[in-house]
Amino acid sequence: MQIKPFLFPVVIIISLAQGCSFSESSKSSSNSSGSSSKSSGSSSSSKSSADTEEYQLQVISYSSAYLTTANFDRVAFSRGISQIATANGITNWEDDEPTMIAIGRALKKADITGSVYETYKAEIANSDADRMKLIQKGYEMNKD
Repeated sequence: MQIKPFLFPVVIIISLAQGCSFSESSKSSSNSSGSSSKSSGSSSSSKSSADTEEYQLQVISYSSAYLTTANFDRVAFSRGISQIATANGITNWEDDEPTMIAIGRALKKADITGSVYETYKAEIANSDADRMKLIQKGYEMNKD
């Protein structure tokens, strides 16, 4: 896959955002009690709602840009989401509720509909019913 020249600013912004949020997520991780209300192994449950919203906005920005400008490649897409998640202290993004919801929001923002939407949803969720429900939940939200 070839990176489109107009994507460079998006990649740079995401990279910078990851660097900035990494130090914040490190602070919040060190201050958290280490307990998680979700058994998925995700660390987002110990984050504040503002941290979660900022993380979701990063996922939405990356996902909507990727989905509207590139041929969908699950491996490449997953690699980008994984980098954002890791920078935000999330170790298992595929089972992280805020991540799946943000991806759904991104699909809506990118105006992906119909069979293309259903295909992307299934591929991103790896056909997991719970993940697909979370993506659908995000898609149906009114936020951009």
